[in-house]
Amino acid sequence: MTTLHVFVTGPRGSGKSQFLAELGDSANCWLDDEAGLEYRHLVVDDTLDVYLFCAIDATRFDHLLEIPQRDLLGYIILVDSTHPETWGEARIMMANCRGYALLPTLIAANKQDLPGAATPERVGASIGMDNMTGVQPCIATDPQSVRKVFLQLLYLVKHEIDRLDALIAEIERMMAQNQPTQE
Repeated sequence: MTTLHVFVTGPRGSGKSQFLAELGDSANCWLDDEAGLEYRHLVVDDTLDVYLFCAIDATRFDHLLEIPQRDLLGYIILVDSTHPETWGEARIMMANCRGYALLPTLIAANKQDLPGAATPERVGASIGMDNMTGVQPCIATDPQSVRKVFLQLLYLVKHEIDRLDALIAEIERMMAQNQPTQE
């Protein structure tokens, strides 16, 4: 059985708990008060399961360090689109995550259903975008919206795998060109 992890973080009040709760059956979502973590467990099949987790105290990242880098799939940074004063904190949180492991990261511009919500593009530009970062609108109280966010992270992961496959193919091609011919 392979177990992969997705770390969900964001400033206080950004919607992390609601996001985890809306991702599926409530029996697979729980709070570990002792560890200070919230979890969501998704069973893909008998060979793969995925745990999404976030720290109750959003400023703590020590539990992230307990997951081997090879088992991390990526990060979801939830951001309250109606409170730009929290976006700087989200930027720092994203840097903390990526300081541990450079992985695909999705900025979920939450609360898009509220008046005054900034566009996802504005949120992403403020927090910082690169080729391994995406931004997606989100309404954490809407299961379909939450699932679209998670799916978008998976698309980012697939894109990075495709890029790695292209690099491998190019290096193999270069090696084949430099092989001495056997006579």
